[in-house]
Amino acid sequence: MGKSGNPAKRAVTSEPNDQIMVCWCDNGTVDGKFMEGVVYTLLTAGLPITSAQRVQGNQIGRQRQTAFDVWHKQTNFDWLLWVDSDIVLTNEALQLVWKSAHKVERPVVSGTYFISKQMESSIMQPYPAVFMAHEDDKYLMSYVHPLPFNQLLKVDYAGFGFLLMHRSVADKMREFHGDISFFIESMDEANADKDTFIGEDIQFFMKMKEAGIPLHAHTGATVKHMKRFAFDEEFYKLYWATMLNSMQAQARKEKEAEAQAPAPSDGSSSS
Repeated sequence: MGKSGNPAKRAVTSEPNDQIMVCWCDNGTVDGKFMEGVVYTLLTAGLPITSAQRVQGNQIGRQRQTAFDVWHKQTNFDWLLWVDSDIVLTNEALQLVWKSAHKVERPVVSGTYFISKQMESSIMQPYPAVFMAHEDDKYLMSYVHPLPFNQLLKVDYAGFGFLLMHRSVADKMREFHGDISFFIESMDEANADKDTFIGEDIQFFMKMKEAGIPLHAHTGATVKHMKRFAFDEEFYKLYWATMLNSMQAQARKEKEAEAQAPAPSDGSSSS
């Protein structure tokens, strides 16, 4: 666990409970744009980010649990900022998340980035990593899409790619669930042919919801998600605007074809 920032400034911090630890998990390498975003933000954000933690490995659930445990059990930092190693952090996005967070009313606030289930396709279909739960089926959830502009929303689930969390969350989770692993992926083996996989991040939020802890997401705090290209808000808007135009054009063609088609005969003839 490494320290970052100016020690002299840390020494005169009047509100130690406002200090932030930033953490990320990776498999040994990270995207260069991720590192650029983290370093630049740490140096220029003006926020009380006074510590950093990196967890290396290949099992993301275990890595996240390790980061969570180290922060909660071995430090006294009140805020943990999760940033995935393929996210490009910016001051603007971080400021929005930080200003939206409140240790009682909004103890967990996510920024917004975009994901796709078509990672191997030439054109990936983008959706925000912000979700609402299904009423009855825990394996079904809906994206918050279309994405409302620059709003702070109460949601059920999000990703862990860009997430700010208060220490009270860990206290309440352990009080409610006990000292368990919160990031265990799961699948309904009886329905393995269906989409019944629940990732480590959604599992955490399900447990958090059970403990009565709210989750908020800021749709204005958008960051790039580095895949084969910058998977960001601009691509999201362009993709869905193009899709809408295509659907509208197809509807016009069908309407024109219908108008030009001969009227159906009723089978009668005049003599």
